[in-house]
Amino acid sequence: MQTSSKEKFVPVSREEILAGSEKLSFDLYSINLDKGQLEPALLCRRGTSSLQVAQAISEALFDKLFVRKQALQDFYDHMEESLGTIISNPRLPTQKKSDILYNCAANVMQDVYNDPRSGENMERSRGISDQIIRFSLQDPAAIPTLLSLSSHNYYTFTHCVNVAVFGVGLWQFIGLGSPSELREFAQGALLHDVGKGAIADEILNKPGRLSAAEFEIIKTHPRQGADLMAGKVSDLALDIILHHHERYDGSGYPEKLAGPTLSDNAKVAILADVYDALTTNRPYGDARQPFQAMLLMKEKMVGHFEQEKFISFVKFLSKTSI
Repeated sequence: MQTSSKEKFVPVSREEILAGSEKLSFDLYSINLDKGQLEPALLCRRGTSSLQVAQAISEALFDKLFVRKQALQDFYDHMEESLGTIISNPRLPTQKKSDILYNCAANVMQDVYNDPRSGENMERSRGISDQIIRFSLQDPAAIPTLLSLSSHNYYTFTHCVNVAVFGVGLWQFIGLGSPSELREFAQGALLHDVGKGAIADEILNKPGRLSAAEFEIIKTHPRQGADLMAGKVSDLALDIILHHHERYDGSGYPEKLAGPTLSDNAKVAILADVYDALTTNRPYGDARQPFQAMLLMKEKMVGHFEQEKFISFVKFLSKTSI
């Protein structure tokens, strides 16, 4: 069967395009049914100024705007520069804002894992974490809507976005500290698995059970991540990166911290990390339904979490209907 050219395009909204930066970083297409068009046709080329784009959109009679699928990375890079404007735009629904923010965050985290030493990527991770917080404070539906976009397939970069969203939501639900602390927590949650970039893919993506030696290698990623991020992020963020695999009963790694020696921020990140891992498809197991995941955490992971925060997490998930 021949593929329609429409299947090579992705629809975008007028508001998204008009909220963009000074110049298009991708070609923009439209369909004008009044002219008998049935397939997307070029409206504005890459490099067109925002003023010219706005004029073209206002003058053209069209039903939809499109970008090519292969230009989606460029589109979300374009959107990333304008997230503040997009989030504040009352004409854009929560779902659309969430879609843009989530995809921008995933793109940023993919770039971070490809080049974690880049100062620019560190700034971008800070910018994304700030926008997640801003969106969540501005719109009560933001966190549930962002979580509804979570991929059921595990990728390190989307897992990190999910953990940041879960973590920010629970952190706010509990009311842990100051706005500045929340900013540092959010960036730490986004970067919590950055040390996995030093682990071989054949170990990270192994479909079967890890050998004892392979698991020892996996257990090095919190320390590697903290060493990599030292001097680039705050001590609070480093705490999340280093301690997100600790357990309340001291059975975790890398330092076997227990009880009060674990910070409240780490305790929240631990819950978010475990829950997202359980509810996404992994190379070695299928995703669990939310209720099944919570039951497993309650009955099979006794001692892993501080009871008070686990109860708060259950209440938070119930509130968000995830």
